[in-house]
Amino acid sequence: MKPVDRGLPSSRSTEEAGDAHFSPRAAERNISEKDWAVFQRLTSVKLNAEERLMAETPQRLDGEETEFLAVHWHPEWIPLGLIEKRLQKSFPAAVNSLAIPTQHNKVMVFGQWAGVEADVYDRAYGQKVQLLIHFRADRLAGAGTFINMVERTYNYRAHQLLDILRSLSEPEEAAPRILSSLSDQKMSPKKSITSEAVQMARFYAIRLRALIEMSGIQGSDRDEMLKNRLLTDFMQRRVKARQAALLEQALCFIKAVKKSVKAELSPEAFYSPQELIEEARSLGAGVVIPHPPLFWPILLSGLDVDGWEVWNPSTPDQAVFLTEALARANERPRKRKLLAFMGDDTHMSAKIRQTLGDKKAAGPEIGFQEAWRNPAVAGALQKARQSRANTINEYRNRLLNG
Repeated sequence: MKPVDRGLPSSRSTEEAGDAHFSPRAAERNISEKDWAVFQRLTSVKLNAEERLMAETPQRLDGEETEFLAVHWHPEWIPLGLIEKRLQKSFPAAVNSLAIPTQHNKVMVFGQWAGVEADVYDRAYGQKVQLLIHFRADRLAGAGTFINMVERTYNYRAHQLLDILRSLSEPEEAAPRILSSLSDQKMSPKKSITSEAVQMARFYAIRLRALIEMSGIQGSDRDEMLKNRLLTDFMQRRVKARQAALLEQALCFIKAVKKSVKAELSPEAFYSPQELIEEARSLGAGVVIPHPPLFWPILLSGLDVDGWEVWNPSTPDQAVFLTEALARANERPRKRKLLAFMGDDTHMSAKIRQTLGDKKAAGPEIGFQEAWRNPAVAGALQKARQSRANTINEYRNRLLNG
């Protein structure tokens, strides 16, 4: 759907008259054809021929590897059929594997498996944490309650971008949050946030908010494209090169406001780890704690889980420590012995439409976790009687017989 009710001016008139002083009034009124084109491209779930080829072509391949584990990755809006081709090209010699997608708060099916990375809130130590949950796809028919539980959290998190835009575009309602965000910035004078940078951030927040309203994207199949990084992606493509320094300041300010909005999450919107695990177990599901260093206390909660990620790209330096800690945990009586997992945490959208300058997000590749071959980590795994083959075989068996 293309907006026609606001009388879009030419791209030139918008950039010359509107952006010059970042007028809030111009932000909403002087929306150009170029603004609309950039927004449409960033929120499209359709792949062109080049993007389809990128989706099915891995950046790395291992022609000799006979096994791979991939139980923590995010398809996002990339068709799973293309991802299946990508995995076949990545590991052409593989004869033993386990691949299950874990979209954020959205159950997805890949072959005989279903999976999700679910947000939960542990009230004992007041922090949001994640759980990886995997189960047989043929259990979906009886998974209505579980799906409703994760969808409630998905719907809550989906509104976060709109809350961020509202905070930036309506300062009279969000003045305390914005002032707090400014005071929290501990940067050198060279990178201090100026009032003009704040005006730039507000200008593009208002513009993006208007585009979202005009597009009718909410509630459509493109709804999942309303991610927090959309504002950053839009600004990077619309701000002129000569304003790069000002853009950097504006993005720092936006990052602080995002942090403030996230800090105000409502615990009532989340289930507890115990509640979600109990429902997942009723489906015969397996449960894994991803990147524990992001929320250490969860390891002390005595949760009924199948294992921990001892390595993840976001927490790569604690693999030996976590493997040794897992071995000590297994010395105590447990319903299930903990398995050592590694998660590549690949986000497929970063392979197709990378946020400018964010090379780190595009780095991970599904099924590749180099720490398995790290001598120090491999030694710790051997002492703990853990291995990738054991995790694949044992976890698969638990899921099949759960």
